[in-house]
Order: sequence, then C-alpha cells, then structure tokens
Amino acid sequence: MSQALVDLVRERFPDAKGSSHRGDEVVTVRREQVVDVVALLRNQAEMKLLRQIAAVDLLTFAGESTGGGALASIEVPAYALEKKPRVEPRFQVAYNLYSIVRKQSLRVRVELRSDDLKVPTITPLYRTADWWERYVFDMFGIEFVGHPNLQRLLLYPEFVGYPLRKDYPVRKRQPLVPELDFPDLVRGPGPGPGGAGVPMSQTHVGRQNVDPDAYD
Repeated sequence: MSQALVDLVRERFPDAKGSSHRGDEVVTVRREQVVDVVALLRNQAEMKLLRQIAAVDLLTFAGESTGGGALASIEVPAYALEKKPRVEPRFQVAYNLYSIVRKQSLRVRVELRSDDLKVPTITPLYRTADWWERYVFDMFGIEFVGHPNLQRLLLYPEFVGYPLRKDYPVRKRQPLVPELDFPDLVRGPGPGPGGAGVPMSQTHVGRQNVDPDAYD
C-alpha cells in the first residue's frame, strides 16, 4: 500500500526516486523539494504523524574490490579515512512519516554532500520537527535553514564537533568549561527545585507558602 504513496510523490515530482529498504518504502527527493513533498503527504495522504527525523553518515569511501577491479563501497576503519577517496553524497536525512488513519508509512530521504550540509526546515508543518531537527544538528552538524531556534539540544554550546559522524575521533577530548547555572526548568504542577542538592524536584519542600498543585 505504501507504494501508492511513492507513486503520489512521483506524479507531482517526476525526478523523485522510489525504492524499498527491508520492507520500508522510501522516496528520495531533492532538498529543494522536501518541504513541498512532506506537505503533500501530510495534507493529501493524511500523514499527520512525524515519527522521526534521522540522519545517516554513510562514510561513503570507496576502494578497489577483489572482483574484477571494479569500485565498490566498503567499510573503512577510522584510521584509514584519509587514505580513501571520498564518494558523495555522504549524508542522508530521513523523514519517517505515518498515517494513523490509513496505517501507512513512508520514508522521505534527502541526500547531502559533506561540503553543503543544509536542508530546509519543516517546523511549519510539524511542531515535533523542532526538537528532531535540533537533535540532528547537534549530532551531525546538518543545518536546517529557517529553524526558529537551531541550537544544540543534548550537548553544551562549547562542544566541538559532531559525535555521530563516523570520522569523529573516539578518544577526542573536549574543552573544560565552567558549570552552567540553569534556571528552574520545571513547567508542571509544583514549585520546582526542593532545595540544595535536589535539582528539578517536583515537591514543595524548600519553598514556603507554595500551592503544590499550581503551575510555575
């Protein structure tokens, strides 16, 4: 059934490429088309759920194979990266969409060269794209153009490099930075920190005259 979604995209965008990977239907589009493709699937195919935005570092280096001297993609250890010629595009961004009504899924894929890691944001279409795009930016360094707040999500701002790239040094050391003094981030019922040594507490211990059922 998901093949019909690929056909829908290719009818509107003839240069899109459909494929199947381990039972999942995939459509590869140009990055300039990704917003329009995702909007088409969201509005016409009722794919209202953005399951995930994922990135893949293919580490697409090539070497000679033993079969006939032809070039073939092979796995290259990190210490040998500088000795292998690069094959582009190296990175992929995958948008995993799902229709709850039709029970259909589709992966929209964009391929990016390592020297041009930019793709348009889809935050106007899915609110959850905000955090997914920040995660991909944090881990892979892919820039989502138009994102309202493209900052690191899991790592601190002074972190150097992108840890999920396959050429990230395993033993890389990061600069020491002063401990940050975060404000009270609690947004649920209760007052927040419960005193020294109890960060992010949901209890009212440590604050006086506070309604534990009230929101901060």
